[in-house]
Amino acid sequence: MLCEPPDELYLERFEAFMEKCLTDIRSFAEKEARPFEQTRQDVARWHCNKLFQWQPSSSETSNRSTETWTILVNLSRILESLSGVFGIESLLLAVDTEESTGQPFLGGTVRGREFWRGMRTGGESGARAFKEQCLKNQNSRNVQPISPDQRIPLNNPSKSVSTSSVIDVSSKQSARNVKVDLYDGVRKALRAVSGIRNAEMKWTNHERLFTYGVYLEGWPSDIPTKNPSTLKADQNKRLLNLLNKGSLRFIKNIMLPSGPDQPQAGGAGEETDSRADDNEGGIDQSDDMFDWAIQYDEDTAVSVSLSLPCFPLIKSMIVPSATIRRRHCPNTSSRTWRCGAELDHKQTAKEG
Repeated sequence: MLCEPPDELYLERFEAFMEKCLTDIRSFAEKEARPFEQTRQDVARWHCNKLFQWQPSSSETSNRSTETWTILVNLSRILESLSGVFGIESLLLAVDTEESTGQPFLGGTVRGREFWRGMRTGGESGARAFKEQCLKNQNSRNVQPISPDQRIPLNNPSKSVSTSSVIDVSSKQSARNVKVDLYDGVRKALRAVSGIRNAEMKWTNHERLFTYGVYLEGWPSDIPTKNPSTLKADQNKRLLNLLNKGSLRFIKNIMLPSGPDQPQAGGAGEETDSRADDNEGGIDQSDDMFDWAIQYDEDTAVSVSLSLPCFPLIKSMIVPSATIRRRHCPNTSSRTWRCGAELDHKQTAKEG
């Protein structure tokens, strides 16, 4: 059916009606002592909820799949239009958790759909995995509470955490699900302890976790430090059990790394003693990073020698000193300072 041209009189009446609605919203906001923009957003949110609210009936139940498919197709077309106008690429994946035989829907832009189909974990298998994950999250809302021996106290001094919900590792669970749960559980635990939302587990080198300020405790010695994709199914299941029980956990590292040449953190007395010991060795450990020795020569030039307290060998090697001379600039009312790399051998040059 062809679209009829818009009625000009209807549009005028509609504009007048909407202006009246905005006036009523403004009056209501003033009575409620609320901002007008916030009230208008509340009205728009209420309208959207009513617009997309779906109440099934006996006649609409048979058309559920058709209506759902129509809505998803319209959303995909909107995303394609958004790409044509603003150049935004998108991907839309929808699964029906109510019907076990329902087919997944893949929409969005062409690049987004091709990207999903070309992914190693994408395509139809990825859609099925996504549906299984959604079903598992729905079923986890009705799981039994955790037993007392599996709970972790909130006032744990080691600041160790486990996953938010214990995952049941049963014998019927597939190796793929165990691997996915292990990836997800370790990632959530690491990000919860470190406080870094994009932190990733260093599977092959646990020592690199120090960059996040944490370290891993409880990794079995008979399991190699490898990616779960290369480990055996029983090894992944064992790691997942340890993670759920809290034996495998991340601990916040509150100690700062210190080398053999760096002083350890201590009280004021220990710091004073360490400085006294360093002074006996001929090293001046002052609060300043550099030690400046100022001497005046006959030409009223200021001779400044720079020594590094943390490098005693370099201190004995710095014999020449930089000369700072004061020069008056005729174009400005201020005085500028010029630092030249002239050596103190000028006295020798004068005698020559």
